Amino acid sequence: MQVLRILVLCLSAALICMTLRAAHPQMAAAVAMAAGVAALMLSSADLGAFSRALRTLEDYAQGEAEQLYLVKICGIAVIAEFASDICRDAGEGALAHRIDVGVRIGVVASALPAAAEIMERIAELLA
Repeated sequence: MQVLRILVLCLSAALICMTLRAAHPQMAAAVAMAAGVAALMLSSADLGAFSRALRTLEDYAQGEAEQLYLVKICGIAVIAEFASDICRDAGEGALAHRIDVGVRIGVVASALPAAAEIMERIAELLA
């Protein structure tokens, strides 16, 4: 149900921004950023549950946090998308593109240990 509230909030803010953008572009950017902060605050309970689930997964990994590659990559992607969208909303498309490129490099770098581990397991199976 919280997702629907966030959806309605963001769609309403988008409509307000569309009407404001022609006359007051700074005000439209402020409304968009305020709606983003409000949406983040509305999802704080879900973020807490996600954090607890991550701690449980880390306990199951028995201190080997490297085993949580996919979770790390998803976290990087979510945070980067949020930052990139803020830059685009502020009219800094080039900066948003740089964030996207940097994140792609970071995701590949985070995935390399997992790929190496997979290749190692395949080599063991073939030997």
